[in-house]
Amino acid sequence: MLNTRLAAVLAICALTAVACSGGTEEAAGDADTSSEAVSLEVGAVMTTPVAEISAEHVDPPVTFSTAPATGGDHFAFWMNCGFYSEPVIEGGAAHSLEHGAVWITYGDSLPDEEVAALEELAESNNRLLISPYDHPEPIVLSAWGAQQRGISSTSAPEVDAFIEAWQDNPELIEAGAPCIDAVGIPPDRPNLIVNGTPVPEEFLS
Repeated sequence: MLNTRLAAVLAICALTAVACSGGTEEAAGDADTSSEAVSLEVGAVMTTPVAEISAEHVDPPVTFSTAPATGGDHFAFWMNCGFYSEPVIEGGAAHSLEHGAVWITYGDSLPDEEVAALEELAESNNRLLISPYDHPEPIVLSAWGAQQRGISSTSAPEVDAFIEAWQDNPELIEAGAPCIDAVGIPPDRPNLIVNGTPVPEEFLS
């Protein structure tokens, strides 16, 4: 069962220093995005070619060249898609992006009614990961290799346009892979494996 296998992966990654191999190694090659920070402009979709993004499975700690992450070396588990009222594990969120999910993050400045609209959006699309994030913008849209900032409302046309353009990007080897049965129980338990097992503390820092 996937839950058992995921728990085993977590245990192995927590107890050893040996990194698991990434699922997109063929496309990623040896590129290291951590040394090539992407300049993100307000209102523009900034992109990095998929082939230039490293996608190895690594143990914590993990760092990314963008915040929120738009790809890079990440944890062996992914975050379950859905709406969260608590921050998710970024190393797992990046893995969800590798599967083709779109990650919508919202800041403290987003009005409550807009947060509620994001929750409705997640209910209508099971390939969206939506969670709070410590950034000054109301909304940031992220996918593997793409990000758009400067969005102030869920109803902005850029939201649907970004999702349509980047969800399950066919350039991704793992596009369409699961965004369920892993870590996170929406809306407020992002740190639990679906069988109720807590994620090891070292993955949460």
